[in-house]
Amino acid sequence: MYFTDESSQTADTYLAVGGLAVPRPYIAGIVADLEAIKAEHGKTGEVKWKGAKFKGGVVHRAFIDKLFELIAANRVHIHLRFSRMSDYDHKLSGERRRIDTVSKAFYQLLLHRAVGMYNEKCEIDIVADDGHCTALLPGMVKALHTDERRKYDRGYHPTVRSIVQRSSAAEPMLQLLDVTLGALSSFRNDRHNDGETGPIKKELAEYAFKKTGWASIDGNCPAGHRECVRWNARPLIKLKAG
Repeated sequence: MYFTDESSQTADTYLAVGGLAVPRPYIAGIVADLEAIKAEHGKTGEVKWKGAKFKGGVVHRAFIDKLFELIAANRVHIHLRFSRMSDYDHKLSGERRRIDTVSKAFYQLLLHRAVGMYNEKCEIDIVADDGHCTALLPGMVKALHTDERRKYDRGYHPTVRSIVQRSSAAEPMLQLLDVTLGALSSFRNDRHNDGETGPIKKELAEYAFKKTGWASIDGNCPAGHRECVRWNARPLIKLKAG
């Protein structure tokens, strides 16, 4: 399965969309571990990056640790796509302007990471955090099949079986993604150094980046990497200066 979410689509320089790839048989055990973390620290309800101040960030740090523990065990992979929003002419994206730019970023992540990295291995069901920017994704399955055939034909058999929207409040795997995605988006946007972000989120952003093992948040991970991948995307259409 492939879980996907976004961060920083409105006020920040860089949009971040992220994907979490996980074989279905592992999900129940992961969810049980997340629930145990919450119970240990008296956390009820949803765990989201925006609520990182809860008990000094102890639950969120534990979620970050759990994610990278799972990555090290090759039970999940995380993929992050960053894009500078000012590089895009949102009028060209569609009637919804900025929302359509975000929607297209999701599509590119799904095509080049979910499909591009796993289409020779399995069929994929995609779960997107619900919202306006993912509302059109369930109707894009056939488009992904077409682009998969064109770009990643390895003895073609359609990879993506379904795309559904789901509230992160009802999906712990989206919460697991949200925390690290939010932390690394904060790091990419340098919010942890803006003098306004509190010490808890600053520490968590720096901690999550350290856990990636990346030398830099810039650039892209080498081709062939799957486990913990960053992609700093550039638009195909360049805006004219001035």
